[in-house]
Amino acid sequence: MHKAVKRALTVEEIQTYRRDGVVLVRELVDPDWVGELQELVDQNIAQPSTMVRDINESGGTGNFFGDTFVCHHIAGFRSFIFDSPAADVVSACMGSSRVNLIFDQILAKEPGTSTRTTWHHDAPYWPVAGDMIATVWVALDPVTYDTGAVEYVKGSHRWGKRFAAVSFSPGETYHES
Repeated sequence: MHKAVKRALTVEEIQTYRRDGVVLVRELVDPDWVGELQELVDQNIAQPSTMVRDINESGGTGNFFGDTFVCHHIAGFRSFIFDSPAADVVSACMGSSRVNLIFDQILAKEPGTSTRTTWHHDAPYWPVAGDMIATVWVALDPVTYDTGAVEYVKGSHRWGKRFAAVSFSPGETYHES
């Protein structure tokens, strides 16, 4: 697959990331990567790691699947992390010469799944602190607000607050491990 980005980030995209803490970057990854990731998510659902979590509400419809550290047991995810342009995009947004991986996570929902994604702030789940930390969200299917697109609060990275982590599993309290 192609390491190179399909196009360079624009100055405006980089400025948006630095100002808002988030930027939507469309069509930066080769479509072959998206197809590969779709297959890898299906493989992960069929063969989850020991870190898989049940995040479906009792009696709900559909399937909300969550797994972490997937790159340690499915080589294709490791390949995406290290061989796709994702890290280069993060590096450009942050103005950093180096990007380190903390962890990877798969959150996948079937269409019509009734379990909602818990509103949360990412930072409390990370074992690090600072301003040079980023999440990469790759949509593998077309998404809109109505179909469950991720939402961000612009500028919240500047609030200087670290919110409590919440469990994604209905009825469970989040415990740091």
